[in-house]
Formats: sequence, structure tokens, C-alpha cells
Amino acid sequence: MDTKTHGDIDAEVDPKFQCLKSITYVSLAKLQPSLSYEPHKHQDHEEIYYIINGSGHIKIGDEIAKFRDGDVIYIPEKTNHSITNDSNEMVEFLAFGGFTGKKGGEGG
Repeated sequence: MDTKTHGDIDAEVDPKFQCLKSITYVSLAKLQPSLSYEPHKHQDHEEIYYIINGSGHIKIGDEIAKFRDGDVIYIPEKTNHSITNDSNEMVEFLAFGGFTGKKGGEGG
């Protein structure tokens, strides 16, 4: 049975651009000035960060990028990532996580 709610959008999306087929959790995170979350990776889920307030930089794999309020950041499963607040104000962000259904394996 195909269940839809009022307002659902029916659109064809190339699978390489699809992420978070389900949302397993939403967490509000706060990061004080000059602090970082240590590099880590998740074997079985991907994440999206929505930056509510603040600015800093994020490292995903080997790529480093600046972020600021309003940005949306995608973090694939099994990818090292860390986030740093290099500003003078608190960084607040929502972390949306979705399990991929895949088990951690070699190299993970």
C-alpha cells in the first residue's frame, strides 16, 4: 500500500542525489566558541546538519568548508567528519540522522 499525505511532492530524483530515505533522529547540538567535535564516522547512518546560528568550518573526508547560519551540510555514512566553531558566538545546529540499513564492514 502506497501511503501519501496531503502535500506530498511526487518527483523523479536521480538516485545519486537521494539521501535520508528515513529520519531516525533529530538532535539539537550547541558548540561553544573555539571548540570542536572530534573527527568520527558513523558506520550505519548518514547525517544532515542544518546550521541554525553561528559560523565555523567542517571537515568531511579530506574536504574542509566554511559554514554559517542557514547552511545545510550532508555527511555520508562511513565518512570521517568534524565540526569546529572558530567564531566568538555559539554555533547551534540540528543533526538529522537516517539509518541506511547497511552494516559496517571492512574499512569502516
